[in-house]
Amino acid sequence: MALSNRFVSMLTSPAVVATMGSAVVLGLPLLESVLVSSTVATGILKAANVTAFALNCAAVSVPGRIDGLPDEEMRRGNMNPTPQDNEAPPLPEPLVHDDTNSSVYTVARTRTLLRPAGWAFSVWAPIYLGEAIFCTAQLVLSDTSALVSILPQVTAPFVAANICQSLWCASFRPSYNESGCYGWHKYISVAMLAGTAYALSHVQAVAISSEAAAAHWYFLPLTIHFGWATAATLVNLNGSLAQDSAVTNATVIAVGKMSAVAAAALGVGVTVLQSTPFYGLTVAWALLACASQISQKIAQNSQQDDDMQKAAAVQKMLCGLGSTTCLAVSLFTIVV
Repeated sequence: MALSNRFVSMLTSPAVVATMGSAVVLGLPLLESVLVSSTVATGILKAANVTAFALNCAAVSVPGRIDGLPDEEMRRGNMNPTPQDNEAPPLPEPLVHDDTNSSVYTVARTRTLLRPAGWAFSVWAPIYLGEAIFCTAQLVLSDTSALVSILPQVTAPFVAANICQSLWCASFRPSYNESGCYGWHKYISVAMLAGTAYALSHVQAVAISSEAAAAHWYFLPLTIHFGWATAATLVNLNGSLAQDSAVTNATVIAVGKMSAVAAAALGVGVTVLQSTPFYGLTVAWALLACASQISQKIAQNSQQDDDMQKAAAVQKMLCGLGSTTCLAVSLFTIVV
């Protein structure tokens, strides 16, 4: 118990979390090569995958993230901002950490131009259910099955993705903003999501290989996870920028537009190059949710300054166009 408490307390240190995440991402290629070239027992690989997924589930279940309470309300359809929330605030004063996460989240929620509507988070249900099946199948299938036979290639990136997402859960908290809106701590969560997407891209490389052809359905939730982590990284980046009082509205607007274009480009590019339509469909889902949220933002923030209102209108168009393009390319990939 003492060791467990000590480990949990370590995760409140931004330096420790950043170092752990960097080590996981930088060490991934080496670990992949070791597992592929060596004869590690299949039982060890199975145990590593199941343990990493269990760690991820445990980390996600710990309350207190910045998005926790507001997102719970949005998922219930109860996110109805008060008139004070709807007004465009001046650049925020340095935030003082307290026992709630509302102040940190409200600033980002008001300024950011890339935030999905609450219904978009329902994507986590098929992701976690599918990945639970992915892990369970490894335990019940024979060692000669198609899925188990490729565990040496998939275990390192799968474990890395789950560790990075667990570290994101540790870093996306008000305590990482205790020093105010300044500093690099708030961007650690962005890096951890990027690490998750990077690791899942390695899983995807295995999923589209000929060796995985007979087991490709097991990788579907991981492909969806890859697409969502890609979009979530950009969303998290925009939210972190919006919290920073040193960042002007003009910068928030510019990054929001570039992020929408980048998400669409990645959705189309990865879908076409890897013939993986579910990646594009997931990015289309995320961009559609962002367009939907911006529609509400425009309607609610009628008193906001003209620059932000115009920017929101352009952002809605970019997200809508990006979503439509990703959807069209994904459907075309399925048909052909």
